[in-house]
Amino acid sequence: MEQQQQQQQQQHRQSSYRQQQQQQTAGSRRGNTVPLISPPHTPAAPLIDHRIDLDVKVNTKVPSEAPTQTKKKRASRPKARSGCITCKIRRVKCDERKPTCFRCEKADIKCDGYVKEVAEARRTAERRALIAAGQSAKRQILPRPEASTAAAGQQSTATSATPTLRINPTSLRLDPSDISYYDLFRRQLVKDLSGSCHSDFWSRIVLCEAARDPCVRESVLAIGALARTLFFATATSNRLGSMPPRLRKWEEIVSCEGYIDHHHHAALRHHVSAVSEYRRRIQQAGLSSRSVVIMTLLLIAFEFIQGNMKSVDSLMMNGMRLIQDSVSIMKGPMKKSIYDIRSSPESTPSASPSPSPPQREEEIDDIGHLIPCLSLMSGFTHFFNSHRATIHLMNSTPTPELPEPGVTPVAKLQTLWGQYFTRAVVFIMRAMQLQLASLPQPDPDAALREQPTHLACIRMWGSVLDQYLAGEPLDEATRRALKMIQIHRLVVRIVVACCLDRSDMAYDAYEPQFRELLGMTVDFMRSDPEPLSRIAFTFAEGLTTPLTVIVSKCRNHDLRMRAARLMASLSWRDGAWDGKALVVGKMGVVMLEENARDADGRVPAGSRWGWMDAKWDLERRQVVSTYLRLNAAGAEEGAPTHAQLVLDIDSPLDACGRFGCHGRHDPYEPFSH
Repeated sequence: MEQQQQQQQQQHRQSSYRQQQQQQTAGSRRGNTVPLISPPHTPAAPLIDHRIDLDVKVNTKVPSEAPTQTKKKRASRPKARSGCITCKIRRVKCDERKPTCFRCEKADIKCDGYVKEVAEARRTAERRALIAAGQSAKRQILPRPEASTAAAGQQSTATSATPTLRINPTSLRLDPSDISYYDLFRRQLVKDLSGSCHSDFWSRIVLCEAARDPCVRESVLAIGALARTLFFATATSNRLGSMPPRLRKWEEIVSCEGYIDHHHHAALRHHVSAVSEYRRRIQQAGLSSRSVVIMTLLLIAFEFIQGNMKSVDSLMMNGMRLIQDSVSIMKGPMKKSIYDIRSSPESTPSASPSPSPPQREEEIDDIGHLIPCLSLMSGFTHFFNSHRATIHLMNSTPTPELPEPGVTPVAKLQTLWGQYFTRAVVFIMRAMQLQLASLPQPDPDAALREQPTHLACIRMWGSVLDQYLAGEPLDEATRRALKMIQIHRLVVRIVVACCLDRSDMAYDAYEPQFRELLGMTVDFMRSDPEPLSRIAFTFAEGLTTPLTVIVSKCRNHDLRMRAARLMASLSWRDGAWDGKALVVGKMGVVMLEENARDADGRVPAGSRWGWMDAKWDLERRQVVSTYLRLNAAGAEEGAPTHAQLVLDIDSPLDACGRFGCHGRHDPYEPFSH
């Protein structure tokens, strides 16, 4: 019996040893280092099958005599949250390379991107759905039934600087947390978005529509909340400075949750609500062309302020398609021609009668040109493509209606000028597209017939503007609005006269006009050194347009360098015309042409260039610009010549130092004769 008990004890010790070894092996597989325990030196005994249940407790502690090995502790560091989603799921280190990280590429698996990109995709889902709904709409958008006629009132020639609501304020119901956003939009942003043009589109039409239309109201609140976040909060605005959204590193100010603050969260919430309602109305074909114009421009304003240029381009294209059957500029050639305008004396322009206050649906004639004009002007920056699909549908024939000094209000004058300016831009854009594509004019005779008609109309506009400025006293805002129109009139005069010359040599005869244009621009900036917009963006054509034309088309070195310095100093964006971004690409034209000046200091024919394309890399802070050598004969003399330059976004090219120019080129200094 004692022998049997000894054998059982021996077997128990061996079983305990085997269990201990198995636990140590499993621990080592889990990465834990456990020292081995030396087996007892007891002679082996024969195994005996038994059924006795024993309460066995295995001691897994390391004996004190065994060598001690401490467990390595992971260094205390904050957990990285910037890797790609795939590497996070696989629990491996990510090198954060874009668009596909190294580990995903090596493992031959799909890289699911990064958290910020996924969040951005969610935020843009509503916008994509909006664009898709607009493109798939089959029914024409018909005007709504006429609304009740607004109370007629005598309009003053001088527009008021402070916007007023022509509604009963008690009819506007807002959440208490949204009152500050609406008040900011009503008192400040309507002036910022209008710029120097002082149009009543924002101060009257948009505000009245916001009082009756929840969709417009949501969009107004979204813009107010976003502006409150970016430009009217001291901590944030100081960090943003004057860097335009196109070149700004947006991720530097956005928190890990995707919001800057609660105002930013409210802005996105109101914006999504407005987009959802707008999309629903488009799908049901329940929108008038007037509402399309208002909502499209509001959505564009929101995207412009936050620098989302792709969404801006899509919204412009979508809006153009929705209104193409409802606005006159999209309906082909006019039935009423003004080719006989060339024989009309400048002192007796055809005047429009004093208009009565327009009804809501009749205002489409006054605002229908806003989206086409914005789309066309954006096309000159090489950042947008929305104009390419619709420019062939646009009408470039000048409108026959001109304002009558002393009778037509300035607000109506601005509308009439905007309508003509848009048609002139259609004429210029078509000529420029053919020039950069090295294609012949499909109908050169028609273009040559239309060119003098535009020039005659431009001369008549000059006479009208002079009479307005010399007439009854005007407030400062109205006077500045007329001065800005004078600047744009001179730009149109120069470009319309020269745009059909493929070699660009015709611009050399307009050096006095370029000098006058630069002087008018400098005087405008001197009269009010404050930015035209506190939100770094305005829908007006502004000062970037004349300065860009001088840099790219005037071959006088001093004039173009003065204009370039003014462009780089602008702290706001005129529509899509971002001076700080455009001066980078335009200086490539200057560099190529300055290198080709002859002994007389002139840029000869065949050595002039045009900026035709740009690809932006904001991570590397670079832009790859493509330029075309301008050729008078187009494609007839062989394949076009292109050049590519890799330019630093933050450091424009020095077109003076490379060629030994030591001039100051201070735009505010008097011209040397």
